[in-house]
Amino acid sequence: MNIRPRANEFLSSIKHTRTDRILVGDDGYYYKTREGELHGVFETREQALYDLNVFIRVTEIEQEYDRCGQFEFA
Repeated sequence: MNIRPRANEFLSSIKHTRTDRILVGDDGYYYKTREGELHGVFETREQALYDLNVFIRVTEIEQEYDRCGQFEFA
């Protein structure tokens, strides 16, 4: 028997896996950002982890760009 959580109980019903950012629910995998945003749903843990790594890299690039200021292109 698979009992689905109520809408307001969804986050509390997600079980944590090995890493604290990858989460699994009844409908698939998610990842959580440091800001607490939930991204997903992914069919596999690997897909969620891949997307999390892309998210982290894009965030790093954006922060680097902000530190350097706007670039002028010739």
